[in-house]
Amino acid sequence: MTTHQLRILGLTLERVADFRSQPSAKSAGLYAALDRRFQVVDIVRPALPKPEYYLNRLMMAHPKRSYWRLRSSVSTWAFRRRSFHAEQLLRQHAGRYDLIVQLHTLLSPGLDPRKYRYVLHTDNTYMLSERHYAPWAPLRGQQRDEWIRRERMVYQNAAFLFPRSEFLRRSMIEDYGCDPERVIRVGGGSNFGTGSLVDKRYDTQTALFVGFDFERKGGMELLRAWEQVHRQLPQAELWIVGPRRPRRQLPGVHWIGSVKDRQQLALLYQRATLFVMPSLFEPWGHVFFEAMGYGLACIGSTICAMPEIIDDGVTGVLVPPGEPVPLANALIELLGDARRAEAMGKAAQQRVQQGSTWDDVVARMAPYIEQAVAEDVK
Repeated sequence: MTTHQLRILGLTLERVADFRSQPSAKSAGLYAALDRRFQVVDIVRPALPKPEYYLNRLMMAHPKRSYWRLRSSVSTWAFRRRSFHAEQLLRQHAGRYDLIVQLHTLLSPGLDPRKYRYVLHTDNTYMLSERHYAPWAPLRGQQRDEWIRRERMVYQNAAFLFPRSEFLRRSMIEDYGCDPERVIRVGGGSNFGTGSLVDKRYDTQTALFVGFDFERKGGMELLRAWEQVHRQLPQAELWIVGPRRPRRQLPGVHWIGSVKDRQQLALLYQRATLFVMPSLFEPWGHVFFEAMGYGLACIGSTICAMPEIIDDGVTGVLVPPGEPVPLANALIELLGDARRAEAMGKAAQQRVQQGSTWDDVVARMAPYIEQAVAEDVK
């Protein structure tokens, strides 16, 4: 089977149906790149119907809203129902595709994944969350064991697994018993591509943070660090995108709120001096690539997948998680040295252009996708 004949069916809970017209939407870039190399015939999204959605919410009720939302997403009942709806959608597409490309693991491709030929691209496992960030692992006892059993079933029955990071690859092999030869690290791509640096300025002393999960992404440590930054660089500004309400009012800190307009977000990347997100847990971090694509040096943490994304001292700076003083020093050093921020920013953009686009990701996936289809034909 030649490459251009290979037909792919997307399977995901994310809203990427308009991937051709809106390739900058979160995760849409993956399917747009797959479509450029193969043929994406459709993307199915087996979200829970409203009655089931509200029943699941009721069963997983918790007084803390954020915890409630998380418990609902990793409900074993919801996993089974999503898988059931996935099976109905897959049956409707029978004969129209050669391979399923599933994104993330909140469901399986049908109630019995052994019946389907699929590959999986994802960025995290439940056991990584359990080990490194307990708030993302709310299940206990039998529910916890059932979730991991179903997750393992999805991993072990995939033709190939495409983790974004080596951090994740090791978990799939060591925690879930997956065959190392079937687990291929492919990275992730920038959802924006790259921006022009012709009129880019690095002397504005503006740090940009983008993230809804403010506490997990190191936002509170960033605020504590900013007090020291402001004393050293009183003209510096910190733009915070994501949280709906300010956590603290500090000099130079601007709470921009949620930015759903991708063009507006791109403009913020264009105007910033650097990007900062010192996460306490970050299994991947696609926003780093968005920022790097616009020529921004990135400040992240020394844990999880961030050292695989940020080349410390070349495309940005890595600091210990949860420690405001080293974070403040890194911000002061880069915001106060426009030449260094520019050199790192340009190196960061070059990193995206040479290996970190979605087309690069799909190029790494392609031989295994073709092999998966060839094995199925045999």
